Amino acid sequence: MRVNPIDNTPFQSRNKTIRFADDIARRVNKCYPRISASKLICFENSLYYNNYIDNLAFIIRHGMRFMKDEMYDNSESFYEKIKALIKPVERYRLGNCGESAQLAAITAKINGIKNCHITHLYSASGEDIDHAVLYVNDKKPYIIDAWLGFADYVPNILSRYKNEYNYNFYIEQDEKITFCSKIDDEYTDFLKDDFTRKQTNKLRKIYPNLFIKRGYV
Repeated sequence: MRVNPIDNTPFQSRNKTIRFADDIARRVNKCYPRISASKLICFENSLYYNNYIDNLAFIIRHGMRFMKDEMYDNSESFYEKIKALIKPVERYRLGNCGESAQLAAITAKINGIKNCHITHLYSASGEDIDHAVLYVNDKKPYIIDAWLGFADYVPNILSRYKNEYNYNFYIEQDEKITFCSKIDDEYTDFLKDDFTRKQTNKLRKIYPNLFIKRGYV
């Protein structure tokens, strides 16, 4: 397990980098609306819908992800591997934080963001908090969290997880949390590298709605 260094300097301004990252999270959710079983569990009245949530979780694991794995294994090109995630999400309209992070990775790379990879939330003691996001290793590293629908610099987002979104994670206030990189499936491994210019340009033609036309990139 590799722990990414965390800069504890607070960055409060919503500059163009974070605004653009926010746009990416929103674009993912606009283009690929999906229900997350793991998010529904966090709702106050979720106990009344256990059967429904369990059924969604089953379909995600054995329907949508099975389809993704089958398509990925049978892919003969880079573009077919991209489709191996997008097509199942479109069909089932389901996905948890893992799918959200993978969609964010594809969208970020289509929009020219380099040096980004999927990472996971951990306690300082090494406990997996079971949450995947896109980590952008910029001069000031930041996170794109398409599952929650926003982006922010690392120190800010860790604070928001412990406060604003603690009902999702149940983190103690005095508990230290960080991000650690791990390869938990083949698709995450596939998305770890930057896309080439040729790949990016072709993906912009295949998935034009994922390309945000603005002057940042």
